[in-house]
Amino acid sequence: MGESESLARWESFLSESYVPLVVDPDRGRPCHGEIQRERLPGFDLSTISVSSQRIRRTRSGIARTDGEFWVASVLTEGFGVLRQDDRIAAVRPGEMVFYDTTRPYQWDIDDSCTQVIVMAPLDAVREQLGGENTTLPTAVTVAADSAGGVVAGFFRDLARVTQAAPTRASVLADSGVALFASAVKLAAGELPVGQPAQTLTREQVLTFMRARCTDPALTVDEIARACLVSRRSLYRLFDEVGEGLSTVLRRMRVERAQSMLVGDPTRSTASIGVAAGFSSERHFFRAFRVETGMTPGEYRQGAAPAGEFRRFSA
Repeated sequence: MGESESLARWESFLSESYVPLVVDPDRGRPCHGEIQRERLPGFDLSTISVSSQRIRRTRSGIARTDGEFWVASVLTEGFGVLRQDDRIAAVRPGEMVFYDTTRPYQWDIDDSCTQVIVMAPLDAVREQLGGENTTLPTAVTVAADSAGGVVAGFFRDLARVTQAAPTRASVLADSGVALFASAVKLAAGELPVGQPAQTLTREQVLTFMRARCTDPALTVDEIARACLVSRRSLYRLFDEVGEGLSTVLRRMRVERAQSMLVGDPTRSTASIGVAAGFSSERHFFRAFRVETGMTPGEYRQGAAPAGEFRRFSA
């Protein structure tokens, strides 16, 4: 396959996966990449790894597109520079950036890069914003340690969950558009209100719980103090989505145990239960069966990842 044909195929592959795009290779080097994509409630989520190249959204490509999307990219590896609306954003691992498919933009990928990409219909995000005419903060880097960075972490983790537990990912995705909207408000220098604000607070609580879930002494009071909410507000945040706080904490610990069961096949299940935050082996086995319908030993046989995986090399 010639160089021009190879480039045309990659450009077509990328455009089919997202929106019509133009690719300029880096110093004539071959372009290649991998895409794993999921259609989740309200938005598309994908993980893309690409070689060094320039990717452009042009006016002619915009004219060939049905639908309007707001996009968030969360870098997980490498380095990239996004240009849109006369702004330039340098993006590093853990950081997030927004852009709008209705206007031209340009990505410059240095060496190689992996991103988690969220594509949400513009109308769906505006609905979460209460119909407000909030201007999308294009080409503005969202720091990993900011409130908006909590949203970046959610989408990064969700991309991993889609590979291991697609059914669970669909449940988690229900809050995806609201979180997207809350991050848009924050990046625009405004505070989210209403449902996006509640969803963001809940995700901040979940982020703290994920970091501390392996501590068997973790209490509701400690969670509330760390997240600057009252006990009453904390319980209400989870009652509104139909899950109690203890149920969420149990699931986190079971998910942590699942990872260890597969990742360390020689380690005893009792030891894994303790490491995952369970107070006793009996408690671990009971909770594991409730969440998965099987024993830890049965689960250890492994589960194959699911999802749409696409690869292009040239």
